Amino acid sequence: MFFCKPYEFEPCGLFGLEHWLMLVVTALLIAGGLYLSRQMTEQQVRRTVRIVTCGLWGLEVAKIFFVLLVTGSRNPNDFIPLYYCSLILYAGLFSSVGKGWLQRLGDVFISTGGIVGGLCFLIVPNTSLPRYPAFHFISFHSFLLHGLMVFLGLLLLIRGVCRLSLKDIFYCAGLISTMCVLALSFNLIWDATHPGAAANLMFMSQNFTGTPIALLYKWTGGPPIFSICMWLIQAFVPYLAVFGVYQLVLHIMAQRACRTQES
Repeated sequence: MFFCKPYEFEPCGLFGLEHWLMLVVTALLIAGGLYLSRQMTEQQVRRTVRIVTCGLWGLEVAKIFFVLLVTGSRNPNDFIPLYYCSLILYAGLFSSVGKGWLQRLGDVFISTGGIVGGLCFLIVPNTSLPRYPAFHFISFHSFLLHGLMVFLGLLLLIRGVCRLSLKDIFYCAGLISTMCVLALSFNLIWDATHPGAAANLMFMSQNFTGTPIALLYKWTGGPPIFSICMWLIQAFVPYLAVFGVYQLVLHIMAQRACRTQES
């Protein structure tokens, strides 16, 4: 069962007992990891990011082999790591071994897009649990990947390794925009050369039923307006959401500090 093909056994499905159990366990592991890391130096945080990134790349390679050898799929949607949450693989490398602006780019994405992307998937894991049992390699892979995305993002923020400013939005938007251009270009070329096998990397070109993307696709009427909206949403909304919460937390902490000094 652990390496069965999609739908070979009854899928776990969304929002059932097994899904909530996996979500709770993942949340507890994230909290435990953050507690154990409370004394980490910046160098130790960098080492942690490096180790986790290497582990995630190993899991991604294993997933690609699973898709190609077990499921037999040759659809690029199933095995090319070019989706929003796949960017943690590249951002992790930039953050852990990059220098200067490249490292900053990795830090900013992990601390913003990584948190939002991870949380959204953990709540609605549409690409795994509706197709596989809970006790399956793909289900474990997806929860581990997205749980670690949230953990790394919070780790960088809590330990002060990444201190966000509004101008950092250009780092995050720049990385995502580059990936959107690559994904859309691939989708168009693939669709032109493989009729009937549409590519949808970065969810830029096709509908994705059962998700909020379906509502956007219907509202926009499909490409090109849909593709532009997907680019703008992915490039800017997650950063602004996290930055807003980050600023609110800093404001609350500053007010508490002032009250403590006054008393």
